Amino acid sequence: MFHPRSSGTHTQVNDMPLTIPANPAPAHVMSAPLSRSKRGVAMPDKLWPQHSVLTISRLNMTQEQKDLVKHNINKWAPHTNLYFKFIDSPDGDIRITVDNDTGPGWSKVGTDAKKVPLSRPTMGISFTRSDASIAATIQHEFGHALGLKHEHQHPDRTLDLNRENIYDEYEKRGRFSYEADNDIVRTFSHHQVQASANYDDKSIMHYDFSASRLNSAPPIPRNFKLSEDDKTFIQSLYPEDKTFVGKLLNSSILAMISPTTT
Repeated sequence: MFHPRSSGTHTQVNDMPLTIPANPAPAHVMSAPLSRSKRGVAMPDKLWPQHSVLTISRLNMTQEQKDLVKHNINKWAPHTNLYFKFIDSPDGDIRITVDNDTGPGWSKVGTDAKKVPLSRPTMGISFTRSDASIAATIQHEFGHALGLKHEHQHPDRTLDLNRENIYDEYEKRGRFSYEADNDIVRTFSHHQVQASANYDDKSIMHYDFSASRLNSAPPIPRNFKLSEDDKTFIQSLYPEDKTFVGKLLNSSILAMISPTTT
């Protein structure tokens, strides 16, 4: 999972959005031993400090939209040592707004969110599609917010891309070939990213690929939920501390952040 870009944000070509990837710890972070093994695709310098309490603001949303966002963000929660606290104020570490104008969704990657002025959102979600599509977009975008990259740009991907068709597709959308390179065509090298041993085309961080984007392989459908490799990979980045001190820390943080807002 991965995808860097000079603008630091994430746009979209398909029904899946693109993102871009920074680094200070939230003031409410409690330190703990760091252990990040290789299993997926992420930028190590964009990952949040271990056992961070990430505050999340949902801006300009109806209660139904807030519930949908919270439910799908929490799909990641059991697989990290991070804590997600949903707050009513607009100054969360991650600030999610309704954005029905720029594709399905976009997000800053990991701690790049800390570079964004508090008056601006760090993620946008469109609510104009089906609930299933919105849910998948929220999970995908929050993967970026945790520091993940696009899986289809994995160093060991097996995609046989039809580059000419992809460039034509971008041109028809008024976009540039370098954007296609950054979003889809280019792969990362192993020294650039933290990547799993195996490429996972079932990842929530993988785009769907129509037949026109591929030379001979069958189309790759859109993924609507976290894959087992997504869960394993994020666990390796934010591993649970099973020591006595770790369990005590976990209990203390849970007590500190509860009750959370709805």
